[in-house]
Amino acid sequence: MSITPSLRVPSHEVWITLVLFICLLLFSWVRIANPKKMPSLIVGFFGRGTTEEKTITPDSIALFSVFLCCIVLFAMRVFQFHNINIRLNSAEEFLLFAVLLLAYYLVKTIILLLCGTVFKVEADARDYINEIYASTHLAAIGLLPSVIAITFINTINEDIFEKGILGLIALLFIYRTIKMFILMINKGLSVIYLFLYLCALEIIPLVLLFECKKGINF
Repeated sequence: MSITPSLRVPSHEVWITLVLFICLLLFSWVRIANPKKMPSLIVGFFGRGTTEEKTITPDSIALFSVFLCCIVLFAMRVFQFHNINIRLNSAEEFLLFAVLLLAYYLVKTIILLLCGTVFKVEADARDYINEIYASTHLAAIGLLPSVIAITFINTINEDIFEKGILGLIALLFIYRTIKMFILMINKGLSVIYLFLYLCALEIIPLVLLFECKKGINF
């Protein structure tokens, strides 16, 4: 009796397996190098205050890299499941999504830092930025096993699995937004400024993404 695995990933796309393997290595390295990272991240994010991490560290970069790769692979899988064609091969699609997502986070970070400097609330701006990246680190923890499962396991109900992952991401986003909105108001920031920020950097990109999706050929 022999057991032959049946993988979703075609033989000419083994690079996806390599990307996931590297993500797994990065995640394992973070767990070994900084065992307190995950517990402190969860306690800080779901606590009443902001997360304690105030600087860019190698483990935070590693977790963000895992998040970036996993969210892009998940988006590619969703596009494939819904027969959405953007006229690129899988490697080009991965690079395009990764660059766009990285650019989005970099632009958001720069704008927040500039706003903090202009309105003289640098510390609050840094707290908000830390919370944004803390949410990506938390998302990476859940996305990595989910993307591995949806990539290699053939018996998954993909529609339910996809909606479940999207629902959890949405809940994480909503929780982070409400939490920081309340914290920033308690620190004396203007509600109008916060509302303008949410519209410009959180809501409008989602609306544009939805409109772009509608314009893609199915």
